[in-house]
Amino acid sequence: MKINSNMTQNHGEYGVKNNRQAEQISDRKYMERVARGETVNLFQELGKGVSVELSEEGLAQLNKKLAEIKNDRPDMRILTDEEKASLLKEAIKPLRSRHPIIPNIQTNDKLVKGLAGADENVVDAAYSIIQKNLLPHNIGTLTEQERQELILVGLEQAKYLADGLDQDKAGLFMEAMNTIAQYGINGKPDQQGNVTYDIQWGALVGAPDDYISTGDLMKRVAPEEYAKYSSMMEEGIRKNDNRLQMDAIKYMLDWEIQSYRKNPKPIEEEKQKQADWKKNVDNTKIPDTYSHTDRSTLQTLTESILRQNQVLDYDFLSENLREFAKILSGAEK
Repeated sequence: MKINSNMTQNHGEYGVKNNRQAEQISDRKYMERVARGETVNLFQELGKGVSVELSEEGLAQLNKKLAEIKNDRPDMRILTDEEKASLLKEAIKPLRSRHPIIPNIQTNDKLVKGLAGADENVVDAAYSIIQKNLLPHNIGTLTEQERQELILVGLEQAKYLADGLDQDKAGLFMEAMNTIAQYGINGKPDQQGNVTYDIQWGALVGAPDDYISTGDLMKRVAPEEYAKYSSMMEEGIRKNDNRLQMDAIKYMLDWEIQSYRKNPKPIEEEKQKQADWKKNVDNTKIPDTYSHTDRSTLQTLTESILRQNQVLDYDFLSENLREFAKILSGAEK
């Protein structure tokens, strides 16, 4: 494995500033950590301006590890593409029907981790709150004030669910639900009642707020290069060829490095757009309208929300609360 640092481009080749040779570090400590079974994220540990190249020795080590796993588990074999597709289809079928992915990486991660291990009815109720209260696709004849009020009711229902979760998971769950509520508050309904939400994928988990996906950026500002990258990656996947897939990734990363050197403005603008979007979400205030909700039982939750409500139609709100109770009890299945 080679780790190249402080790289700049020089006549189509990777050189260094002041025409010095790039520093190449053949550091075995990373390989030793991997051999012990430790997960190593080189890009995270080494920072920016670094590329990682797997040597023949590194690839041999990976193949050796795979062979050891196969020897330990003789029943393991390589699945055909049809078998892989069938298993994937079965695995995601229930998830697809009940649990849509929140299109922001960090928010979705908190939501999934917060609900991990929870009763299936609780999970179903949580996603029902998102679909019916926080991010409904169509609000019918509801006014904007009523739509906003429905979001606040959904958060009270979410707090009731959080009360039954472990403390650490409850915190993650409510962080996610509050953020989703902020997405909802910023939604824009049209005259037909269809609501559009500005939710961006955002930074990876653990990445800086101004992190942007190279793939998304390339797709937006360099569609021809993105088409070439996609074609290379698809060929590598189709042929099950790791080297072709690595070539595709290298092509994308080289594009990012060269593009930034030639003209950093588009990349910096995208970073700023993402930072501004996140700042707007974070600064979105959530009214504390239902501060006196009694969450002791499901009945007291329902009664106290109905008592505090001054905006939503009584029958409409009652039906929303009844549906929540049905899903939580499993009666909807």
